[in-house]
Amino acid sequence: MTHHKKVIPFVKSHGDDREWIFYDFFQSGTNFVERWREDLSEEARFHFDAILKDASKTAKFQDWVAFRKFLKGKAADERIWELEFRADRRQYRVLGQFRGERVAVLFAGCYHKQNVYAPKDAIETARKRARSLSRKEATLVERKIRLDI
Repeated sequence: MTHHKKVIPFVKSHGDDREWIFYDFFQSGTNFVERWREDLSEEARFHFDAILKDASKTAKFQDWVAFRKFLKGKAADERIWELEFRADRRQYRVLGQFRGERVAVLFAGCYHKQNVYAPKDAIETARKRARSLSRKEATLVERKIRLDI
């Protein structure tokens, strides 16, 4: 069946064990996700990197340990979702969107307590960045994920 002209076998183009590729939102010379990550504590950076490592190797996003939910309200228009992790006795969220076959784009990181996000405009920021990307006003930078740790 693989020799049939209309059958295209699925081949991972990235040449390693990853099921997913993650990208950071990049605009006006700034990688906003990396800038946010650099400001995190060592513990928080470790957990952030660990959830992405786990997710990159897990075929179904619903099985990602850190996948929380698709957001409701206005964020549902852009299908923004959130990942969660805890570090430094705080709840962190990473807001993103799926784009294409097994491609996840990260737009923003924030803190979360009960129904309050900090910064308070984190969801709106993620929505604006998703729209900027759709209008080709921004680009993506592949997030390098160490699989050997």
